[in-house]
Amino acid sequence: MSSTEPSFPSSLKRVSVVGLGKLGAPLAVCLAYKGYQVVGVDLDESKRELFSKGIPPTFEPGLRELLQSVRGKLTVTDNYEEAVENSDATFILVPTPSENRGTFSLRYVVPACERIGNALRRKPAFHLVVLTSTVLPTMTENEVKPVLEACSGKQCGI
Repeated sequence: MSSTEPSFPSSLKRVSVVGLGKLGAPLAVCLAYKGYQVVGVDLDESKRELFSKGIPPTFEPGLRELLQSVRGKLTVTDNYEEAVENSDATFILVPTPSENRGTFSLRYVVPACERIGNALRRKPAFHLVVLTSTVLPTMTENEVKPVLEACSGKQCGI
C-alpha cells in the first residue's frame, strides 16, 4: 500500500445509510444485526415513523422481525450532519430512476452528496462514502466525486 492510499480502521463499527427504501432499509437492518451501530437517514417522515415503531417501510421476508431485534443498534433521522458525525462510513441508497435516453437520474444522488459533503466539511476524521445506488460507469468519478469534494472542501482518498 502506498502512503497516498487510505487505510481503513479495522474497528469500523459505526455506519450511516442514506435512503431507507427497498434496498436501504434491509441494508441498515442487516448491518445493525451484524453488530454495527447504524444511523439511517431518510427525508420521508413516514419512513422514519415506521422505523421508530419497529416496522420496515418496505416488505422483505423476515425484515420486520430482524428490525425489532436490533432496537438500540439502529436509529433514524433526517439529519445528515448527525448521521455523518456519528458514523465512520456512509452508504448512499437513494433512487436513481431511469431516464428516456437510457441513463439514470442523479436528481436524488446529488442532493444527498451535497448534504454528506457539507457534513464532512466539519468532520476531521477520514470518512468512507459508498454509492450503492445504480449509476452508469463514469458517473461516480465525473459527477458524484466532484460534488462531494466541492461541498466538503476535501479530496477523496486523502
